[in-house]
Amino acid sequence: MNQEFTFKNCTAIILAGGKAERMGLDKRFLTIGSENLLERQVRIWKKHFPHVIISANDPSNLAALGVPVIQDKTEGSGPLEGLASALASSPTHGNFVIAVDIPEVRIDLIGKMWKQLDHTSAVVPRYEDGNQEPLHAFYDKSCVPVFRDAIEQGERAIHKVLIKCSVYHYPMIDEQPIRNLNDPADYAAFMRERDSLLKK
Repeated sequence: MNQEFTFKNCTAIILAGGKAERMGLDKRFLTIGSENLLERQVRIWKKHFPHVIISANDPSNLAALGVPVIQDKTEGSGPLEGLASALASSPTHGNFVIAVDIPEVRIDLIGKMWKQLDHTSAVVPRYEDGNQEPLHAFYDKSCVPVFRDAIEQGERAIHKVLIKCSVYHYPMIDEQPIRNLNDPADYAAFMRERDSLLKK
């Protein structure tokens, strides 16, 4: 897919409200080149989506990014709350949701997933071992009532709530695994690989 492709009538939602306890610092501000992770994602997704919003609870710290920052309706409820609040505020029915700590942009993969959204409420990558990537996925706004009901019942695990939605599990059989920067070792390894590729 063309790297300049635009996902029409769709919003990119960057989930950037995690505590990042394993990283030991705010991973949103880890640097890649001249940008931090959050700045980088905002710049990239603005090229591909007509709307970009951030899910976070400190909008004053992110005002310079120039995109809407949606706070959790109820703080302390984890990524599911951030997802539900952001989806409810999205201007479009279709939404691509990505965690801020996913550093690699895979437009081809995202494009193949997007094509499935017309037939379902969510498109979530799933590996052969059954593991899913719900924070690199497409969601329709129709998921919001399901997510809200689950939150009110005390559920916090996205993968458990998804069984109540119409989900297309995108098979990751021929795809490289989606990478997260969960801790300092992940970040160091990613930067080493990036520097090595830049030197070639």
